[in-house]
Amino acid sequence: MLCPSCNAPNRDDAKFCKKCGQSFRVEATKVPEAAVVSQVPVSTQEHVDTVDPDVAPTQIISPQQMVEYHNRRWQQELEREQANSQPTTEQNQDQAASNQADRQTLPYPPAPSTGSPENEPAQDIADMPTILIDPYTNPGPVPIPPPPPSVSTEEAAAAAQSTASAEESAPIPLVPPAPEAAETTAATNGHTVPASAGEASPEHAATTNAEKEDDGVTQTPSDELDETRATPPADFPVLAVGTTLHERYEIAQIISESAEEHVYGVIDHQGYQHCWNCSSEQNSEGDEFCIECGAELLNAAYTMHEYPATKSSDADVNTFQGTIVNTFVEQGRTYAIEQFQAIANAFPTGVHLLAACDSDAGDVRRSEPNEDSTLVLMMQRVHESQAVPLGVFIVADGLGGHDNGQEASRLAINTIAERMVRELLAAPLTSEKAGDAVEKPDEDSLVSLLQSTIEDANAAICQVNQRDKTDMGSTITGFMVVGDYAYILNVGDSRTYMLRGGQIYQLTTDHSLVGQLVAGGLIQPDDVYTHPQRSQIFRSLGDKLNVQIDIFKQQLHPGDMLLSCSDGLWEMVRNPQIESIINNAPDPQTACTQLLEAANANGGEDNVSAVAVFVH
Repeated sequence: MLCPSCNAPNRDDAKFCKKCGQSFRVEATKVPEAAVVSQVPVSTQEHVDTVDPDVAPTQIISPQQMVEYHNRRWQQELEREQANSQPTTEQNQDQAASNQADRQTLPYPPAPSTGSPENEPAQDIADMPTILIDPYTNPGPVPIPPPPPSVSTEEAAAAAQSTASAEESAPIPLVPPAPEAAETTAATNGHTVPASAGEASPEHAATTNAEKEDDGVTQTPSDELDETRATPPADFPVLAVGTTLHERYEIAQIISESAEEHVYGVIDHQGYQHCWNCSSEQNSEGDEFCIECGAELLNAAYTMHEYPATKSSDADVNTFQGTIVNTFVEQGRTYAIEQFQAIANAFPTGVHLLAACDSDAGDVRRSEPNEDSTLVLMMQRVHESQAVPLGVFIVADGLGGHDNGQEASRLAINTIAERMVRELLAAPLTSEKAGDAVEKPDEDSLVSLLQSTIEDANAAICQVNQRDKTDMGSTITGFMVVGDYAYILNVGDSRTYMLRGGQIYQLTTDHSLVGQLVAGGLIQPDDVYTHPQRSQIFRSLGDKLNVQIDIFKQQLHPGDMLLSCSDGLWEMVRNPQIESIINNAPDPQTACTQLLEAANANGGEDNVSAVAVFVH
């Protein structure tokens, strides 16, 4: 398949683009050919294709309307192609037929049948999940490349120097083998290690000594070994910086040297063979990002241990604090590649959050009600010098053109706030007051709470619609933070972003027509800002009781910045400008204010809202 961002070809089962690291988490939704009952009021349906795209409010479209749109688009492309290229030869006719067949396999074929065709119900596109993982029972990580290893040279050197005295459970001993006995092994502390020259049998040792005497090699007495240990022998010189071993590992620094071992800091130029983050070996030569986890594969840093061909009998047994990811023998020397594992906690004093929100009607709709609503609900306590935050951060965008859009977003926010205050924030305080042990909430219970809370908000809007015969609705996006994890939610075309390492990532998927066109490769990602049908979405709160909700989990790291916003922000302020504003903002409130100002400066065509959270 082709990456929608860089158009690089990837394997069909790739989770990330090997060239740019873009996630393939979005799944091209399949729409059945059978007609689906429209969920849009007739008054709305009549104007779906005739409204002015420059001032069109957000609208709910039915699956049938989406199918009709694709059919019209494909028919127009076919007619245009036939008009431009009139095949006169049999070869051209075959090519035209092939092109038409390929077009029919674009992202919206009939859904695969799971039963008899006459009994199989048509599936609603709004009921289909937009993420590959199960968003409820098994939330998976959001596809953001993890931060690269940040082990400094000083840390690596300290780790190498302290290995001899480190108290590690089940240490991994490594004794480099002699070339003649490379296949001989011995068991030490439960680990199988190569047998060294010092462990050879007396007969073999005598033979070896005799051979060395014949070759004119002088043996160093064991009582003089300590005096010469600090100086590498002439036949075991230290390799120069810039040397590449195994056609892969380039020496970047010499960390330590002795007569028995040299330790180097190296750069791996073939990181595709072993992902430093997830240990995947499914990548291919030339891949710049891991197709399993999205981690950057270029120039991963490791520690390399070098040993001479032979080793004295009283040499210390070497242990490692990190993980050995590769070993090899080159020119008679043994090499072990160690991946250093940082011991320090990423949050030594717990997770600290700074949060803010802001909303504006927008310059174009200044005289109309602002239909957006936001929520920042956070409790952060510090016990025994450890901060553990609990927070809920939401942006709800009432659907323009529907009755009481501002009432729908307000009702959604109030329902979520009331439920979260009662069950997420007040519950542990009540348990502590009663003297009961407060159990740390597990992942399943947190996801279940978030899911049922959004379902409550959806049901509340649906009930008002049924009672008052109204047609109000709302999109919603945001996240819940518990400890060092964020649980992201989304319904509609509002968005949640994360900035990590100064780079912006879109966490959520737009449940919109243009979002599906991008996922199917029919339009470019930048076309979503100008497409005539960009205001049409197929999922929202208040539309029906069984709304599908995207929920997934993301681990937080120090320095992460989270942003949830309505479409009035991201349509006016492109991702690079959002990235620049947040990176340069000293605090979340300044970031929100500057984002709203930028949206109005760029046109301000819609209500604009933002919730920003900085992680420390």
